[in-house]
Amino acid sequence: MSYLVLARKHRPATFDEVVGQEHVTRTLAGALESGRLAHAFCFTGPRGVGKTTVARILAKALNCEHGPTATPCGKCAHCLEISEGRAVDVQEIDAASNSRVEDVRELREMIRYHPQSGRFRVTILDEVHMLSKAAFNALLKTLEEPPEHAMFILATTDVHKVPLTILSRCQRFDFRRLPPRVLAEHLGKVLAAEGLSLPAESLALMAREADGSVRDALSLLDQVLAAGKDTMTHPEVVELLGLVDRELVTATANAVLAGEAGEVLDLVSQVYAAGGEMQAFYAALQEHFRNLAAAKAAPEGADLFGLTLEEMAGLRTQAGPHSPETLHEIFDHLAASEDLFRRASQPRLVMEMTLLKLTQVKPVVSLAEIISGLERAGGGEGAQPQSRPKSNPAPAAKPAPAANPAPAGNPHPAPATVAKAPPPPPKAAPVAKAAPAGKPGDAEGMLKELVRYAEQNQPALASYLGRASAELQDGLLRVTLPPGAIATSYATEKNQQRLNRMAAELWDGGPKVRLSASAETVQAPDHQAQAAARAQAAGELAEHPVVRQAAEVFEAEVVALNPAGPDDKPNPISTEQD
Repeated sequence: MSYLVLARKHRPATFDEVVGQEHVTRTLAGALESGRLAHAFCFTGPRGVGKTTVARILAKALNCEHGPTATPCGKCAHCLEISEGRAVDVQEIDAASNSRVEDVRELREMIRYHPQSGRFRVTILDEVHMLSKAAFNALLKTLEEPPEHAMFILATTDVHKVPLTILSRCQRFDFRRLPPRVLAEHLGKVLAAEGLSLPAESLALMAREADGSVRDALSLLDQVLAAGKDTMTHPEVVELLGLVDRELVTATANAVLAGEAGEVLDLVSQVYAAGGEMQAFYAALQEHFRNLAAAKAAPEGADLFGLTLEEMAGLRTQAGPHSPETLHEIFDHLAASEDLFRRASQPRLVMEMTLLKLTQVKPVVSLAEIISGLERAGGGEGAQPQSRPKSNPAPAAKPAPAANPAPAGNPHPAPATVAKAPPPPPKAAPVAKAAPAGKPGDAEGMLKELVRYAEQNQPALASYLGRASAELQDGLLRVTLPPGAIATSYATEKNQQRLNRMAAELWDGGPKVRLSASAETVQAPDHQAQAAARAQAAGELAEHPVVRQAAEVFEAEVVALNPAGPDDKPNPISTEQD
């Protein structure tokens, strides 16, 4: 056949023509110019990135009539023989099919002879990791101390299988995958040299599908050009290559995010009817949600995965109404079901059920937003007691009257407070903080206000203060906790300091608080009574508005509470998510 595929027709002939491997070609060119060239090299990297091509260029640079030079002419007899693969002094050996120790022994014998026409005898061992252990051992001594006219170039896609004793005798160069943007530019240059053109989005698609391999990208381009059309649209290119239609992927992602189960099933049916591979579509859907999450988090102008600016703009628009946590949740579900999908005898059924499950995923709220909402809810409860004078013991106004009941367990609640709450003060005229009254009868009202203020940050302590008694004498508010071992554990110096800080915030340096336990406290309480007291306190905590709100936000159920925690730590509350 006279036709030469693009991967061979446009193979680079000089170091300057190699695409995307400047860190390798620059070093080799400098070594040739300075005369500090090693006798053995190891080129490693993924498929189709230029390992064998650079090895051939290096062989031409050594044997060129004008060399050794970093810029071989490509016209002399030696350069032409190497380019055409018929040079006697340059051997390309496939180590996968010549992996025996006998093959290496024959090679070792041939290396001893001087080159017939060139300066160097160059041996290129492709896929060298396929050699047997005995073959590697036979190569060791020759690789370490070869004749002056010999050079070894080892190429491999799996360098981890090459023994360290071999690698230590070579200069190692790691070839990289090419970014999609660089690959697309290279495909455009090849098309220009062929006198043809394709849409830019088609070149970008082929560059992404090649996964960094120049040879794979040129093979896809060759397949498109084999259709024999002068011009082709992007949908025609997608259909010709048998790739997944990105519009179907985008539509499926939109249906999943919108919770449209019927639309999801219809789109999967379209993919199946078009003959598309379910596995390829599933992988494309995973990649799309990865791109959505990345576009949501990345700043404007970021170069992500070789996507064009138009594609990035479309991803940001699609991901805009959804939180990053929601996108992460959907991707995690897809990744978790991937193994089941690959092993399924009917992948379509697994895909349909997985996508139906994803339509039921509720929008996920970040933990920071949840905490902020709880803080706003707590701040709303504590704002009004600070702006109301202490002589008004009425509870703070609530959007719902039943949201803040009187503290449970109070043996002697004030009748007026339980029966009917006075209206809140007008919003237009905030009232300044008033000094506490000095009458003994005001002590109970001050205690109630202090209890409401403590509910914001110390709900457990507030529940016991609600059952305490208070007495105001000589500017000192004496708070006596009810009898019981649990209540006694709260009559500590640290809690007294907390109450004094709260009193100072409420009443601008008002009366000091003296916290003490009742004199009727039993020194050795009965275990049953103590357990009953703990159960009662746990019930009070479970009904606290903050606990109820947290359980509702996290969709959890309160299963255990410990109201008798240490003073310096918050009381632990155990919850179980649904």
